[in-house]
Amino acid sequence: MRTTQAHIDLTALRWNLEVVRRRTAGSRLLGMVKANAYGHGIVPIARALSDLDVHMLGTAYLGEACELRSCGIQTEVIILTPTEVHEAEEIARHQFHVVACDIVQMQHLSDAAIAQDTTVPVHLYIDTGMMREGFRYTEAVAAAEQLSRMRGLRLVGLCTHFATADDPASPFLHQQLALFESALDQLTTAGFAFEYVHAANSGALWMSRSTHFTMVRTGLSLFGYAIGAETDVALRPVLSLRSTIISKRKAWPGESISYGQRYIVSEECTIVTIPIGYGDGYLRGLTGHAECIINGRKYPVVGSICMDELMVNIGAEDFPVGQEVVLLGTQSAANGEFAAIDAIELAEKAGTIPYEILTAISARVPRVYHRDTLMPNDTIKTESPNV
Repeated sequence: MRTTQAHIDLTALRWNLEVVRRRTAGSRLLGMVKANAYGHGIVPIARALSDLDVHMLGTAYLGEACELRSCGIQTEVIILTPTEVHEAEEIARHQFHVVACDIVQMQHLSDAAIAQDTTVPVHLYIDTGMMREGFRYTEAVAAAEQLSRMRGLRLVGLCTHFATADDPASPFLHQQLALFESALDQLTTAGFAFEYVHAANSGALWMSRSTHFTMVRTGLSLFGYAIGAETDVALRPVLSLRSTIISKRKAWPGESISYGQRYIVSEECTIVTIPIGYGDGYLRGLTGHAECIINGRKYPVVGSICMDELMVNIGAEDFPVGQEVVLLGTQSAANGEFAAIDAIELAEKAGTIPYEILTAISARVPRVYHRDTLMPNDTIKTESPNV
């Protein structure tokens, strides 16, 4: 196995789930595992969440949902992007939950469900301002009436998605929420009732309890980040990215490092090479900005990040080949020095968002799963989450 590895702490995942549960008490939890569980590994994370009694798992596409079923995971699964016509038979076969965004698509799904003598649970998707998919709130009642007449479909949910849930200063979330509540009121008046009403993603669940309804969709916060939260939230990053030094050499003033001569050495130093690059998802856009941790201290990544390797200037230090290097995570040294790099910090340096930092970690980086001595049914007593 490569020494470049993504370490996944399942105890931290459980901790974060409990923090979210305290925040959203009274609402069911939909654990988002799309995009390879945000880079953490869809099947192991889905299994862990299922063992922890998450009510439903969220995917983006049918293929992700089928992967869960093929691995024996029986927790309810919802596909949160509009399904395509050719997928109708497979969806009906597995009875996956789907979002209703288009009547024609739903008619094909109805036909497939009738042919298989089954029913498919459907969530009416209301577009409140994201302008990506769904029915406008003014169309909610008409759409629900059409869907309720389609044999083979069972209208069980109502949902929307917020465009600015990661920005506490933006008033747009509350504007969208008002439109969603208006649609819900109209539907209730028209005689519709929904088992699942969900709008809050990870950002919204911290911003306003009024977004929680009967279920919340949490993704990034399960993995340790509360983007947009106005208060300190005691979440623990689940993923750390670690490697080792595989080569080192002296460099002298005037010499250049890596492709394009983008870094020129200004004083005598030692350059070490780490076997990770943009082919592993360590973004090339971090060139000239990133740092890594060696022996509890941060050192600059220098020169252009390559497909398979990157270089680090360790100055006058003399770390051996094989020394551990942390690209994402924490590390302490025997002398008490300690340093940390999280996905938010890396995202700021790359000019992106932490979602991309995590989901970019490619399949060729082995995932290593571990947990501490806490057992699944133990009560976490090590600290009190501040929520």
